[in-house]
Amino acid sequence: FYLKGVAPPEVSLKDIFVSLLPFIALQLCVLFALLFWPNLAMWLVG
Repeated sequence: FYLKGVAPPEVSLKDIFVSLLPFIALQLCVLFALLFWPNLAMWLVG
């Protein structure tokens, strides 16, 4: 909702939510990867 306030008037709230879907999908992929392969998290910091 903050983005709607600072976006130009021609950008709708639907456009903002649709543009967030790839980001949310990527976050879910990383979450599931870490759930199925927890050693991956330790490899990344090691």
